[in-house]
Amino acid sequence: MQEKFRLNSMFTDNMVLQRDCSLNIWGEAQSGSKVEIEIGNQIKSTIAKNDKFLIKLDPLKCGEALQMIVRSNNREIRLNNIVVGDVFIAAGQSNMEYRLKDDEDGREEIDRAYNENIRYYNVPQIEYEDKSRRIPDFKDGAWQVCSKETSKDFSAVAHYFAKRLYNEVKIPIGIINCNKGGTSASCWMSEKYLSYDKEIKKVYLEEYLKAVEGLTEEEEDRKNNEYIKTLEAYNKKIEKYKKDNPQKSISEVKKSVGHTPWPPPFGKKSYLRPSGLYNTMLKKVIPYNINAVLWYQGEEDTQNCTLYGKLFRRLIENFREDFEDDKLEFIFVQLPYYNDDKKGKMENSWAILRDEQLSVMRKIDNVDMVVALDCGEEFNIHPTKKKPVGERLALLVINKLYKKDIAAHSPIYKSFEIKEDKVIINFDFVKKGELTVKDGEALKGFEICGEMEFVKASAYIEDDKVVVYNNDIKCPKAVRYGWRNYDEVNLYSKAGLPAGPFRTDREY
Repeated sequence: MQEKFRLNSMFTDNMVLQRDCSLNIWGEAQSGSKVEIEIGNQIKSTIAKNDKFLIKLDPLKCGEALQMIVRSNNREIRLNNIVVGDVFIAAGQSNMEYRLKDDEDGREEIDRAYNENIRYYNVPQIEYEDKSRRIPDFKDGAWQVCSKETSKDFSAVAHYFAKRLYNEVKIPIGIINCNKGGTSASCWMSEKYLSYDKEIKKVYLEEYLKAVEGLTEEEEDRKNNEYIKTLEAYNKKIEKYKKDNPQKSISEVKKSVGHTPWPPPFGKKSYLRPSGLYNTMLKKVIPYNINAVLWYQGEEDTQNCTLYGKLFRRLIENFREDFEDDKLEFIFVQLPYYNDDKKGKMENSWAILRDEQLSVMRKIDNVDMVVALDCGEEFNIHPTKKKPVGERLALLVINKLYKKDIAAHSPIYKSFEIKEDKVIINFDFVKKGELTVKDGEALKGFEICGEMEFVKASAYIEDDKVVVYNNDIKCPKAVRYGWRNYDEVNLYSKAGLPAGPFRTDREY
């Protein structure tokens, strides 16, 4: 029998290695055997223990394509066309997963996609794995150079991000695509971090265990097959409606036909189970060296919207521990507008979750937020225009990580003061003369509250602040902006970035 000897599946031809840091290279080899790695002018070695090895390389600089040779017991692995640059994980759920070929501008973008210095790695979407089986039985991933052939099935958001970033910094960019539609943040976290908070543990771990208690594999398979049939029938209905009404947008189609049947049944092999994809996908990447995490997720957690701030904070801590970087940068996308009218949802659940996201940005260092309200569609949870989202992520990375003085942040609520019958709103990330109304009309989306409920408010820009009032309210107490699942708003910076939604009656 041949001795075990292989690199982790993250290491393939065409890979991008993170520059300017000690690099982790790991895999499997016979216990006690010597493993040696040669790359550039470095040669490093170690002795395998418990059939595993980990070698740390000295930092590498950006430069020409490299070859890596790994040797053990007269066997060797050669990897070619390696470049050194900056590596990012594109993580989250369906709107990060959303493929370039489905994007509104995707066809044109794919035709001109070739770039030797942008490379992708799609982490296989393994839903369940044990010693005897892998479901689905996907092959390991491989790094790919951005081209017309490879880009079409890659994340649209991540592609636009990488393209905008490369055009600015001119160094190789690697994207590790680790996401899957419909997933809660709890799917991407370890049980340890899900257990730190009693409320999160109860809602995400204990309720799952209760749901699958006594569930047999036969019963789970039967429920899954029934769901697949329901989903297939729904998709046929969607396709027929689109064929009969070709002039209608996806948002209009969804409004007419209804929501996708969701969620699929819970089970021990369900990819929606807590910590499931953490174990079958994310851990395949750890501890590959990365520069930052790009995160676009939250839609699935609107059903527990008030918990999202705590859940997201724990996820960030979890990632930082796993990637051995307590200052690892997180750049995330705040949920866009969407008219979620599903039964059982808390009113304004998307607005509440956005508010929780803003709170996380405010309270944790090295966390930044892309405002994407205007990138949503009223009745389509998967908006088709991803370019603005990807490019806004790139702007924040260029500003924060590459220290370039560019307009990267949306106007973000800072504080308020009450003067007589008006409320004055102050913003962060706003320079003199930057606030503007996008369409030149009156400001929209502001509400004001006296002693009772919020009502529609008038507003205008004055000295880089916004003044909010309602003539019928003489003693205002609070203001909120864009604070609905779906609304019309038009407060922007002159750089074309929308102001973030907020409410003044909470501490951030």
